[in-house]
Amino acid sequence: MDIVLTILAGATVGLAIGITGVGGGSLMTPILLLFGFPLHIAVGTDLLYAAITKSGGALLHTRQKSIDWHIVYWLSAGSIPASLLTIL
Repeated sequence: MDIVLTILAGATVGLAIGITGVGGGSLMTPILLLFGFPLHIAVGTDLLYAAITKSGGALLHTRQKSIDWHIVYWLSAGSIPASLLTIL
């Protein structure tokens, strides 16, 4: 039963992300916490899940030529240094 509930939660989050564009971390991590997972496991699991699903979306949008790489460059110019600074 827990596996079915977990699959349904993943499907619900995936549907909500696809329809609204809301970040999955704001949905999936709290759901995993409600399922009783420790915080570090919930965050790590959600990050891996997001990396896999976002990679698939990025490939699809690249094929459809629906990415403005100029905007990606400027977003990356701010977010990558901020991420590295945060890690330090």
